[in-house]
Amino acid sequence: MDFSCFFRYNMNRGDIMSTRKNMTFPIIITVIIILIIVYLFANLKQTRVVCNQTYTFDSNVTLTEKVDTVIEGKKITELSVTKTIVLPDRFADETHLNSLRFALNNTLEYLGDKVKYNVSSDRMVIQIDVHKNEVVLLKNIQFSVNEDLGISINSNTKSSEVITLTVGDNYTDGEFMKRMKNNGYRCK
Repeated sequence: MDFSCFFRYNMNRGDIMSTRKNMTFPIIITVIIILIIVYLFANLKQTRVVCNQTYTFDSNVTLTEKVDTVIEGKKITELSVTKTIVLPDRFADETHLNSLRFALNNTLEYLGDKVKYNVSSDRMVIQIDVHKNEVVLLKNIQFSVNEDLGISINSNTKSSEVITLTVGDNYTDGEFMKRMKNNGYRCK
């Protein structure tokens, strides 16, 4: 009787079993690595910091700036600025609101469609949303009254009187909050 066929069959079967055992360890390691990568992406530190400041000028014009940022790691990745300008009754007319919009539009035209204006009877709301490295200026609008309402917009990014923010600026959430609080903003 020839048993060589039987031994070959059992040997081949044993080789298959040991190959399966050898493949189990790499499969387990691969699954663990995939789970770690998914966990890291799901828990990537992303912080939202919102800061506000309200100014009331001698002309009784009120300007509120709200800065809403998303910070991932140590970089600003999203920046949304809302500027609300409330005019006193004596300047709350279409002529002053149109002049204000014209002045702001000339200053903010470099942002294109990232700027939206909402005008009502006594106020103008300017919404700026940037996701790339466009520069946004804060504390750059001043109002004065001589015989009429005057507006001064500082568009100098190197001026020490304005705050310059850009998506991509390097800040941790704590550093960003400290900078904004040092400039008179309340942050949360």
